[in-house]
This record gives sequence, C-alpha cells and structure tokens, in this order.
Amino acid sequence: MALPKKKMSRTRRNNRRAHEALSKIHLVKCPDCGSATRPHSICPNCGKFRGVEYLKFDDNKPANT
Repeated sequence: MALPKKKMSRTRRNNRRAHEALSKIHLVKCPDCGSATRPHSICPNCGKFRGVEYLKFDDNKPANT
C-alpha cells in the first residue's frame, strides 16, 4: 500500500477540494401562482407545469402538508 512521503499542507489539500462545494439551488417564479419553484418541474403550490394542471389539491387542505 502506497504511503505519502510528506504531510500534505492544508492549503494544497483545500485547493484540491475546491471544486467539491455544493452549488445553490436555482429557483424560478411559477408563471401561474408566482411561488418559487425549481425549473422544469411541477409547482408544489399550484400543481401546474407550463399551464397544464398535473396535481389537484383539495381547497380545504393546505398544499404543503
């Protein structure tokens, strides 16, 4: 098994890991209800995608429960 000859410095280690950071979640406004949703997906608030209703919610129940 190979072993390193010298200790890797924190700077060199962190520079190697610099590209592994998580990116922010991109959000867009739903054109129907105006809530923030992820792009290319059904709106969890109104249940529509590109003007077509895919999910139906009861009026007496909140959408997020």
